[in-house]
Amino acid sequence: MLETLWEDEERVSGVTVQGETFAGLELWGLEFTDVTFSRCRFADCRLRGSFFERVKLEGCDFSNCAFVDSVWRDCELTDCKGVGAEFRGSRWRGCKLSGSLLRMGNFSQSRWEDCTWKDCDLSQSVWIECKLSKLTTGACDLRGVNLFRTPLKGLDFSRCELEGITVSETLAELRGLTVGAHQTVGLAKLMGLKVES
Repeated sequence: MLETLWEDEERVSGVTVQGETFAGLELWGLEFTDVTFSRCRFADCRLRGSFFERVKLEGCDFSNCAFVDSVWRDCELTDCKGVGAEFRGSRWRGCKLSGSLLRMGNFSQSRWEDCTWKDCDLSQSVWIECKLSKLTTGACDLRGVNLFRTPLKGLDFSRCELEGITVSETLAELRGLTVGAHQTVGLAKLMGLKVES
């Protein structure tokens, strides 16, 4: 069904798609505006360089799909599953991610501005050389995340799970990051410190 929306156009707008399954889509530079996907499944799809504005993904599964170099503006991802999804080089502004399972995703070299992550599982995901600006987080699982060369200054991860993260040897990524007292023991291990209880 979805394929017919763009047979002769490069833009999809003003539609709601419910309960559909899409397999093997290979699309480049498609624009989605004011579109809602509800309980849809994307299997082995590649939407490289696509543009999403005021798009809602509700209860969707896009695990192992690729959104490389995509742009997201004022979008909402709610209760979605995107295990192993690839978002390298993506750009996010004014977006809200909540209740979503995004573990093992690749977000390297992505840019985030004025976004919110809430109750998301981002464990074991990769965030190499990213820019995170005005990011609000709440109760997210960031265990085992790779944050190499991603500055965290000005961010507050005090309500997140933060064990086993990867940063550079200088720990420069952690400068200016707000954490909770319960997280300091795990972070101390990065510095080679032994903490006695």
